[in-house]
Amino acid sequence: MVMPERTRTTRWTPATIPVGVATMLLGAWVFLVPLVGPYFNFGFFTSNTWVFSGVHWEMLLGPGLALVAAGLLMVMPTGAAGSLGGLLALLASVWLLVGPSLHPIWSGQIAIATSHPQWLQSLIWIGYFYGTGALGVYLSGTLHGLLLRRPVVYDSTVIEETPVERRERVVTNA
Repeated sequence: MVMPERTRTTRWTPATIPVGVATMLLGAWVFLVPLVGPYFNFGFFTSNTWVFSGVHWEMLLGPGLALVAAGLLMVMPTGAAGSLGGLLALLASVWLLVGPSLHPIWSGQIAIATSHPQWLQSLIWIGYFYGTGALGVYLSGTLHGLLLRRPVVYDSTVIEETPVERRERVVTNA
């Protein structure tokens, strides 16, 4: 006789740790690139380094901090903290994707402060907003996939039946 397997569900897995670390690194990039980017002719809102303007906070520094916090939540060994981190990463990443389109509504156009060739301008937009936002959405989706409830199967004891000796009865008509 085989005993039924006992199962429970879990939401956290150690596989979320690399996703959380990658999210923290992405958040550090989003936070630091507007501050040190002008050193490398990769400035967006200004050509000055280490400038903390209002538009920097709205568009990049705030989402960068949110991504770092989300990554920290993702590596915590609880499913609830990981889910909250994934949601925070998703919101910050979506802001990076749609923020440049919505920002002109309340504060005017966003423009690259220095003149660059068209290919470099495209790389700057990707490096500051669209590429980082898309990568953040991907990492958030990966995390939520890892946190899906899945069964954990325990080893169970198997009780083997002892064979019963069968005696056959032979009837003869003699």
